[in-house]
Amino acid sequence: MATAPDARQMFGWVELSPQDPVVAGSTGSFQLTYHVGEYGIDDGGTVKVSVRFASDWGKPQFDDPKGLNYTTVHTDGPGRIQARFDPKGFIRPWQKCLVIDNAEWALSKGDRITVTYGDRSQGGPGTVAQTFREYTFEFRVAVDAFGTGQFVVLDDQPTLEIVPAEAAKLVVITPTRVEVGEPFAVGVKVEDTWGNPAVGQGGRVQVDVPEGVDGMPTSIDFADQEGVVRIEGVRCTKAGRLLFKATADGLDSGEGPPIDVVEQMGPLRPFWGDLHGQSEETVGTNSVEDYFRFARDVSLVDFTGHQGNDFQITPEFWERIGRCAKDFDDPGRFVVFPGYEWSATTPAGGDRNVHYLEDGQTIHRTSHWQIAGDESGRASDRYPVGELFEQLKKGRPALVVPHIGGRPANLAFHDPDLEPIIEIYSAWGQFEWLLEEAIVRGYQVGFSGGSDDHKGRPGASYPGSSSFGVYGGLTCVLAAELTRAGIFEALKARRCYATSGQRIALDVSAKDDEGISRLMGEAFSVTGPDLSIHVDATGTHDIEEVLVVRGHPGVGTKVVDRFPETTERDKRRLRVVWSGARIKGRDRIATWDGELRLEGAQISQADGYAFDSAAEGIRSVSADHVAWQSVTSGDEDGVIVELADVGRGARLHFQSALTEFHLELDRIEDGPFVHPVGGEGLQVCVEYVPLGTGSRHVSFDAEIPLSGDDKAPSTEATAVYVRLTQVDGARAWSSPFYVSRG
Repeated sequence: MATAPDARQMFGWVELSPQDPVVAGSTGSFQLTYHVGEYGIDDGGTVKVSVRFASDWGKPQFDDPKGLNYTTVHTDGPGRIQARFDPKGFIRPWQKCLVIDNAEWALSKGDRITVTYGDRSQGGPGTVAQTFREYTFEFRVAVDAFGTGQFVVLDDQPTLEIVPAEAAKLVVITPTRVEVGEPFAVGVKVEDTWGNPAVGQGGRVQVDVPEGVDGMPTSIDFADQEGVVRIEGVRCTKAGRLLFKATADGLDSGEGPPIDVVEQMGPLRPFWGDLHGQSEETVGTNSVEDYFRFARDVSLVDFTGHQGNDFQITPEFWERIGRCAKDFDDPGRFVVFPGYEWSATTPAGGDRNVHYLEDGQTIHRTSHWQIAGDESGRASDRYPVGELFEQLKKGRPALVVPHIGGRPANLAFHDPDLEPIIEIYSAWGQFEWLLEEAIVRGYQVGFSGGSDDHKGRPGASYPGSSSFGVYGGLTCVLAAELTRAGIFEALKARRCYATSGQRIALDVSAKDDEGISRLMGEAFSVTGPDLSIHVDATGTHDIEEVLVVRGHPGVGTKVVDRFPETTERDKRRLRVVWSGARIKGRDRIATWDGELRLEGAQISQADGYAFDSAAEGIRSVSADHVAWQSVTSGDEDGVIVELADVGRGARLHFQSALTEFHLELDRIEDGPFVHPVGGEGLQVCVEYVPLGTGSRHVSFDAEIPLSGDDKAPSTEATAVYVRLTQVDGARAWSSPFYVSRG
């Protein structure tokens, strides 16, 4: 009886050098050698070397020997090989692919193909390594020996460990509100430039402990730590607003969000979470166990969920997700929801996250597209989204969240019983157009933020230098308790708000006709023409402005109030901000690499505004120009320049990969100049820097007219919500009130 051939013997094998741990974001040279097996590589055969979709390892280039990521491919056999890079060259998640075609003759057993990533032989600096921590980074090699288009993945693949870079900054994490005398936890982190916990680095960190605080050390030794220290049992002995600041030699200091210490908490308290991300078992990085540990022990969120693409979740992995959700769920400390991402094509519903309240529920996939051997499981698939809605309403409690990931959710489909909130911010970008579409369609939904993390960093998802444009978002919920039931109830009631990842405190209330205070997300009626609202907010930096936005079904949204009411500006400082996205779909990132030049004025200093990653920012400055690298995905980036010697007729010249224009500075004396670029809100705004509120804390009342010149239909509920912007560009969006007049 014949035996199966040995895979290594027949298909060949691969080795990688060096295999030492690689520092995140560093440059180096790596040699991958494929040893051809017994089958050989025929004329027309192909070898593919792929990395994960989420990886931001430098894109190979073959034309500039002195440039970054110069890659060479050669063979010692008689074949003539050709190499190219294809960003979707292999099977998800191994999509970023170096394709090596054997274009002439054939290779035999023992011949070698050698790939040198970051070839330095002609003076190049090397290739840029992935910027985020990974325990088993892999170049995956697949072989089509016969030129049939069918590939075999080699059994043994060498791996690298990506380790954090040098410690660069401190981060402090504190709760938003605590009661006098109750114990709480304070987190102090040491991160590298890319947002990885700097394991075993940081030395001794000093903590400025406010007066009236017990249980918090003034010094922490990070020498033997995993980059994060969580101090339990801290207490405040008196009411007030306070913050903790951490400093260390050679590191950027860290300051926690201010804590509101109250005499009595009341029935609800704020909890922070990130319900959205994936691990390596689908399209992310590191294991599902690592994913939950990071959320609990590193980003220190209060609640989380794991949303793997359903068509990649095998029965075994679904059982493992459920086991992890059950094991990691710790009421009062850390809440985990079991769930998945229902990942349909956009015409059938698009991306929607499904969160279960209870353990042991059935997964209802869109399909078994990347799952083999689970024929019995196909019976539970539900497609399109209407069938999913019908199925979920027959079962145990579930919550569905439309969002914009690679593919957009299709809001033509909506079930108000299952979909109380929509995700308007994630690492994929800022999606105010989604909230506006929901309001125009007449949906009553709250707003949430998440990371959609693919890098193994839920709750602290930095974008790196690849497919993700912004730092991942967070959701704050106002819940009675930190349990699954408590968080679930708050989300169903829309008592939540979204942020761009910062723990901004935002409290928005309204009064009904009987003088009863209503919380964000509530639907109620009033008889008068106006809505009385109160806003109380504390930022992680000074607050620039708070906008009150009114929205009507079938009409759209409109800013109807602003705090502060008048905008004073610093005419010594010029702010140039570019924003928006190319399209609403997958390839939405807009590249703004460019420069500005001034005539008739001098630049004494230039600072970045709202850049999200170390891969972005100012690259050069002189007395008359600033150059930068930048991408946006619905968000804003920009520069702020200090002006000197401004003469009459001073002009600004803006040039980027997307647009260019010229502007006389006299034109912005009375307000901003906006240059539209097209796309999805693509524009450049030039203005003197608004002075803003000059404070981290704002508190104000406003009377908001429920109708106006936007011809609102009187029979439909009016949506009223708040958008807060800090001086650093960070934002928060309250869930709307839905107010009927009757």
